[in-house]
Amino acid sequence: MRRPVVMSLSPRGGGNSDQAADLFARCLHGESHALRLRDHHVAPCTGCGACAAAGVCRMSGEDAADDLFMRLDQASGLVLTAPVYFYHLPSQAKAWIDRAQSRYLARQAGLTAVGAVRPAYAVIVAGRPRGEKLFEGILPTLRYFLDVLDFRLEGTALLRGIDEAGDFSGCHEAMQAVRDLAGRSGW
Repeated sequence: MRRPVVMSLSPRGGGNSDQAADLFARCLHGESHALRLRDHHVAPCTGCGACAAAGVCRMSGEDAADDLFMRLDQASGLVLTAPVYFYHLPSQAKAWIDRAQSRYLARQAGLTAVGAVRPAYAVIVAGRPRGEKLFEGILPTLRYFLDVLDFRLEGTALLRGIDEAGDFSGCHEAMQAVRDLAGRSGW
């Protein structure tokens, strides 16, 4: 049976994004844990252009990027949790997103077809309590990334003022926002 994948994109272990991912996973029927991107080595895209011809990254098999993409290919849905680093995602997350370029080019070249669109949810955790454009860099990037992988962003929890370790677990409103989002997923 296919299950949704819950993944924390945080480079810091045990932080607020991890706590949000764990809470979301606990709210799902039958799901018990979340993946951590930091536990998987993903080399950054070098811009070599090899994927433009074959639709496959030349680093395929040399790191965990393809394994992570295959997990998503088999998932019924996806939940991503991430901290905000200078108004965007952490570098490890962006490196993995950039590696999806080969999938985008394969689709553009007609080497792969669009699959069934599955739901995705995102929990974005910002230390800053203010800033009207705090999430504006992240959300379009996530939408385009998810589109290439046949997911559609169905909902988000955009959390502010959650900075120090333990802030998430100490904030009833933040925890409730994640529970509500998990409830909306229907998983």
